[in-house]
Amino acid sequence: MTYEAVLFDVDGTLLDTREYVMASFEYAFVALGFAPPTREVLTPEIGRPLEDIYADYCGREFADQLTEVHRSFQVENLHLSQPYEEVADVLERLAVSGLRMAAVTSRSRRTSQLTLDRAGIGRYFGVVISAEDVTALKPDPEPLRSALSWLGVEAGPKVAVVGDTAGDVRAGKAIGAFTVGATYGFHGERVLEAAPDASIGAIGELPGVLGAG
Repeated sequence: MTYEAVLFDVDGTLLDTREYVMASFEYAFVALGFAPPTREVLTPEIGRPLEDIYADYCGREFADQLTEVHRSFQVENLHLSQPYEEVADVLERLAVSGLRMAAVTSRSRRTSQLTLDRAGIGRYFGVVISAEDVTALKPDPEPLRSALSWLGVEAGPKVAVVGDTAGDVRAGKAIGAFTVGATYGFHGERVLEAAPDASIGAIGELPGVLGAG
């Protein structure tokens, strides 16, 4: 195996959070008196900073309040986040292969670690980088560089980045990593528009792509 570390996106990559995320948006919009966009309209937005999404739909003056309501809803509804089938087995195989792993998400640390732990996979990650831990979010490479610093691994081709959005792929390319697009996530095959080095239609395909058996 040529890789030293794997950096994972969380929502739509490790965890099936479609209902968790969409219900949070709908709750926040309605709670503050806004008509929520349809899920079809919101889906392409996933992966962007929450404040920016809410600002685009409701104005910058409401963005912080909507974001807080959204995140508070998620704290109270962790049960809506579920691990993808095979994810625990995949992470165990990668760990046994000697790979160091980190989770890198644009979600708040108020729920990121909790949902991973609740899914039984939090123990596999040397670090979880959340929105509050960096000054810029993906596609900026800062969150990935922060994760690598914690893991003690240099950026470059011995790092693999796995995610379901173009932002994940672009951030990975910015650090010279091998990028894997997860077409089963929020963005479906649209992630391929960012030209990842490889793609997977299920998390169970990842060990084969990385040469981990």
